[in-house]
Amino acid sequence: MTAALQGIKVLDLTHVMSGPFCTRQLVLLGAEVIKIEKPGDGDVMRYYGHDPQFGRNSPNFVGYNAGKRSVALDLTTELGAEALRRLVADADVLVENFRPGVLAARGFGWEECKAIRPNLIYCSISGYGQESILRDNPAYDHIAQAMSGLMSLQGGPEDPPIKAGFPLIDTFSGYMAAFAIVSALLRRERTGEGQRLDVSMLDASMVLMSSMILKYNATGVVPPRVGNKGFSLSATADMFQTKDRPISIGANTDKQFEALCKLLKLEHLLEDPRYANASGRWEHADTLRPVVREAIAEWHAEELEVALNRVSVPAAVVRDLAGIVAHPHFNGRDTFQTIQVPSWGRETKVLNGGFGADADAPNSDLPPPDLGEHTEDVLRSIGFEGEELQQLLAEGQVQ
Repeated sequence: MTAALQGIKVLDLTHVMSGPFCTRQLVLLGAEVIKIEKPGDGDVMRYYGHDPQFGRNSPNFVGYNAGKRSVALDLTTELGAEALRRLVADADVLVENFRPGVLAARGFGWEECKAIRPNLIYCSISGYGQESILRDNPAYDHIAQAMSGLMSLQGGPEDPPIKAGFPLIDTFSGYMAAFAIVSALLRRERTGEGQRLDVSMLDASMVLMSSMILKYNATGVVPPRVGNKGFSLSATADMFQTKDRPISIGANTDKQFEALCKLLKLEHLLEDPRYANASGRWEHADTLRPVVREAIAEWHAEELEVALNRVSVPAAVVRDLAGIVAHPHFNGRDTFQTIQVPSWGRETKVLNGGFGADADAPNSDLPPPDLGEHTEDVLRSIGFEGEELQQLLAEGQVQ
């Protein structure tokens, strides 16, 4: 068994979400990831939600950092900086998500680290990129959603701009960074050269919204907000209320519309020339939708979901997190992994890499590190002993 990134050493100077999410993907592919944290509090994500039952290992921290090794280093001291230089010299990849210029000011920018390790892959994740008129602007996910135009696409025509209900740009930026790192490692195999990677949350959001931006670039027309309707704008691609819960249906094609009508016992609609094709159904949506809506209201949501999918009409009950996490779809799949969390005294489920493979699939059942848990072992591995080691351990003391 050979994981894709087995033998690759990653130096993780990231915090909060996009960076740790990126390096978690590298863990799942077999990389050894050393997470550098500041003494005292460490990564602020450790306390996400401020729930005392989790101490300094919040569920989000656990999920994004399981399988890594934590080293507490004070980079403002001479010995702390020397330790980081030795770690850079031993690394294949360095990932950071500070604001542009912060690490360079401390002597650990791209040029400085390249001088230490010429074939290093140096990945920076930031709000607006390393070279941009906006480079010095701070950013969070909801700021990026506003800046990128993503909020302007959510909801219906009469709604105010609405952000997505979870930090999708942070997550997607992390995935993009992981993809960039794997591509850079492949390039290094072929050329022997390192590479600087510049991942911007704003740029990543443009890629995420490509289906909207491509059409706008070609036509100059801002796409309308469609609310819960399908992006095809078909009259029968929408969210409908059943007896108990809403259901989303995607009857776009003539064949799907025919199957929907037969299932709902609305065959008479198939004889109506107004609904003979997709354009007609859209033009006369105001008369079509109420009839379909009334018929759907007679069903229970899960029964209708099963029935529609059996006749090849895409449909899904609008579930909450409790409903989808418990879905039997995940039985026998590796979407989730169970890991032990020593500080909690119990286990929890975390997300895996999001894809399967017939061999060497993403996998890591290692626990999350406590703050500074691996400091002494890692420092010894890069040559620190005696008084220097004790001084570094004192500087990186964990409260």
